[in-house]
Amino acid sequence: MSESLFVLVVFFILLNSSTSRLMCYYNSKAADRPAVGKFRVSDIDPDKCTHLIFGFSDIIENELVPTTVNDVQQYFGFNALKQRNPLLKTLLAVGGEKFGTEKFRTMAGSQKNREVFIQSVIRLLRAFNFDGLDVDWRYPAEEDKQRFTELCKTENHASVLYRSWKQPLSMKELRLSAERSTIDASYEVEEIAMHLDFINVLTFDFHGPWESVTAHHSPLFQGSQDTGDAIYSNTVSLALEYWRDQGAPEEKLNMGLGAFGRAFSLSSNSSAVGAPASGPGEEGCYTGEEGFWASYETCLYLDGVQTHLISDQKVPYATTENQWVGFDDTTSISTKWLQMTDFTDINYLKANEFGGAFVWSLDLDDFRGEFCNRGKCPFVSQLHNLLVSAAPTTTTTAPTTTTAAPTTTTASGSVVCSGPIIVPDPNDPQCFFLCDSFDNGIQICCSGTSVYKDSCECCV
Repeated sequence: MSESLFVLVVFFILLNSSTSRLMCYYNSKAADRPAVGKFRVSDIDPDKCTHLIFGFSDIIENELVPTTVNDVQQYFGFNALKQRNPLLKTLLAVGGEKFGTEKFRTMAGSQKNREVFIQSVIRLLRAFNFDGLDVDWRYPAEEDKQRFTELCKTENHASVLYRSWKQPLSMKELRLSAERSTIDASYEVEEIAMHLDFINVLTFDFHGPWESVTAHHSPLFQGSQDTGDAIYSNTVSLALEYWRDQGAPEEKLNMGLGAFGRAFSLSSNSSAVGAPASGPGEEGCYTGEEGFWASYETCLYLDGVQTHLISDQKVPYATTENQWVGFDDTTSISTKWLQMTDFTDINYLKANEFGGAFVWSLDLDDFRGEFCNRGKCPFVSQLHNLLVSAAPTTTTTAPTTTTAAPTTTTASGSVVCSGPIIVPDPNDPQCFFLCDSFDNGIQICCSGTSVYKDSCECCV
């Protein structure tokens, strides 16, 4: 596995613990893809997932800030999805694959910086009606171990404070590496588990075209090719169970699934698992990344191609000419959910009392239903049917909040931004300015007849 990853998520809400969790990421960059690969907030089905996560925001001067003005405009439509599904919870993610570690390390490095970050989190989430924060900190080093634990403690303290102001309960979630060496080096598992409600385990990208031989990126079980340290954590089952064995409660652990394939370019006539590879496969025709194919791009590739099952790992792959791709399909998803033991279907997550699953990401599924001949969103729909279909539903309408599109301006005149604060608009009771560290203000107006109330920093 070439990457280490953890994600901290803070919830300011009360969730139904009896409902299986299915957390789905939305990649805002997918809105810039060409043609039918373009995926916008309006393409999201709010009934497929229990949680939606908007990726990504940024950290500047230890404060949580929107990445772009366009993202700010998308926040409103994203959170308005809760009006169509009142049970839905939304989160804002910060960081991401290419974000690096330095901003996180600086932010988590002192109590003062952590408190600045937490206050900015509360301010931003409340302004846009998000329910939680997803901190996507990749590549944590061994020296980050104590910083990470302290950040969890600070998040816990801030959540308690917020609870006393507004909400009945706070929840925190973490997404962490599935690689055993990273777990041992980077996390004080028992300590951090005390301060968290959920832990998402990154149970994909165990292998990829950064390696010299072909292998599936998300095998359920150990394979015949696994040797050395790989036998300890290079599978979904071993990774989840190792987290549990290190002291993380089972009910806090969520399995990760990727709606994509990892593709290799073969360097010999062999096309089996473990065949020599010269590097990543061709780039996806819509996603544009070498060796990374969205689920719908994989379906295009599979047209007329025979699929093979890696029998001991319960996952499929396919080859043609010099390309080799490992992926998950609806069958392997079901297998990961329903483990066959002694010819009896056993619900793997339920049997182990694991909490649920998360998927990266909605825009990688066949969201238009044009490529895989299985209807719209077959990947996420299969997960929904397995995890969420028994969950209670309701037709009640959620209260409207700040859903009007914002305008961006530098606060001036009678409105003065001085650091990261929220300032009421003296000229319009429906509006306020969300100020950043650079004394710039984004004007946001409440929807309908709602007005902004400074005492709660909310629209009422």
